[in-house]
Amino acid sequence: AQTTPAWADGTSWSFVAAAENSPWKSVAYGNGVWVAVSQGGANLMRSTDGGVSWDAVAAAEANPWMSVAYGNGVWIAVSPGGANRLMRSIDDGVTWTSVGVADGVEANEWFSAAYGNGVWVAVSSDGADRVMRSTDDGVTWTSVGVADGVEANEWQSVAYGNDVWVAVSRSGANRAMRSADNGLTWTSTSVGVELTTWLSVGYADGVWVAVADSGVDQVMRSVNAGVNWTPVGAADGVEASSWKSVAHGNGVWVAVAGGGVANQQIMRSTDGGVSWGTVAAAGFPTLRSVAYGNGVWVAVLAGGAKQVMRSVDATASASTDPGVPGIFLTVAGPVGRSASEAPIYYGADRVAVTSTYLLTVTRVSNITPTITTLAEGTIDADGSFSSMTRLPALTPGVYNVQMVGTHVNGSTLQLTSQVTIGGVGEFTSIGANIPVIK
Repeated sequence: AQTTPAWADGTSWSFVAAAENSPWKSVAYGNGVWVAVSQGGANLMRSTDGGVSWDAVAAAEANPWMSVAYGNGVWIAVSPGGANRLMRSIDDGVTWTSVGVADGVEANEWFSAAYGNGVWVAVSSDGADRVMRSTDDGVTWTSVGVADGVEANEWQSVAYGNDVWVAVSRSGANRAMRSADNGLTWTSTSVGVELTTWLSVGYADGVWVAVADSGVDQVMRSVNAGVNWTPVGAADGVEASSWKSVAHGNGVWVAVAGGGVANQQIMRSTDGGVSWGTVAAAGFPTLRSVAYGNGVWVAVLAGGAKQVMRSVDATASASTDPGVPGIFLTVAGPVGRSASEAPIYYGADRVAVTSTYLLTVTRVSNITPTITTLAEGTIDADGSFSSMTRLPALTPGVYNVQMVGTHVNGSTLQLTSQVTIGGVGEFTSIGANIPVIK
């Protein structure tokens, strides 16, 4: 049968058994591994098969772990309680080491940690200094507090994107703050930030999105680096559920909730968080966290018979028609999104074994064009593969995205998609693939 690769867009989900019954709180992906942490119990769990099966792993301490994240070869988890309120792993989440007061981690209620631009940043809901940062992969930490612009709010989530850090809070006069100097100093932001319980924030494609578990408008978005925010609510498709977590992947924003309207615990947006639509979630799953990695969406639950959900859209579709051996190429839009970091899906189906492939982007020009290699390699012994890479930032103009491979008969196969980049780096057109056989 011919297989047609597809990538998860969060439209359909299925339950998966967790490693053990526990109130799972946070999940993340990094370096081919999924890791989830729990608010209770002595273990966390990890998966190396795309979230299909999970194994229990001993935590460094039996703390209520609230957040886990990956960056630069290191896993970090933080906790609001315990003797040592941070743990780290440098072996893909197999073993964990405690990091505590002696290493600069104050005994605060730490709720979130994230990595970006060579820096780890964590935020807490109490304590004298409610931000800490690390520049040595989480080994030691430095406090950041009121003197650095951090208000004494209950900070719940922090994220990095495009040279800016943003954190959101469930309390305080100003419930969002941003840092443009790698977390050293912070500035409060209040324009468009409703006084509700903001629990999660994320960034992708020039847009910041945050969700809350209560309030009139339970989503807000920013398109100017977190300076000003626009409320998004019921009129935009946001159900009045208890939204706990939001993440982005494959051009889609997905948010999950821990309560609310039946079957309305998952929602998604394909237009940068402007409008949302709910996805059936089988009753009242107590979802706590969602993340995307390597073509798969994974969410974890605080209770239930099966405490993991994953998007099943990521599997390849198959037909009884053997099809035509060849290569495939998809430039992920839609038109209007930023081209920088836009996914490109590519691969081959039963082409010449041990042949080479080449994926490039070339500006259309009357002068000698500059060809940028996006991916290249050798086809495995089965003659098939699928993969994903991302476009670099492109200046305005017309470009050819091209995939080249070799047919089993030795002919050269070529697919070219012509894209146009607008004045602010956005797609203004994405052309259909033009096939050539030489």
